[in-house]
Amino acid sequence: MAGSLQALTRDAAGMRFQLGVWTVIAFLIGATLGWLYWDMAMRMNTDAEHSSPRARRRFVVFTLLLFVGAFASYLYRLRFAPSTSSGEVAQGVVMAFVVVGGLGVILWRIVRFLEDK
Repeated sequence: MAGSLQALTRDAAGMRFQLGVWTVIAFLIGATLGWLYWDMAMRMNTDAEHSSPRARRRFVVFTLLLFVGAFASYLYRLRFAPSTSSGEVAQGVVMAFVVVGGLGVILWRIVRFLEDK
């Protein structure tokens, strides 16, 4: 997502992707953050030392920061939408977050149900 955010530009013809060195760097930074996040999640799941309250608090803060960053990236992309349809685009973005969040809750409940059995 970081790479696509960096590559997205606007010119007289509209939106377009302009790939370059900074796009690759942004992609690598985003991929590293994703890898660190899932590494942290796997360690908390398998290693008792990494599932302390402090580690869980750090994981929750990291999760919230990633969520805020994802939401901010969608808000950033709104500037590329025409001003006449920016309200509709904003509604679509919020609706997408609600749907994805709902699916996340459903998956979480399924996992909890299966772990209890």
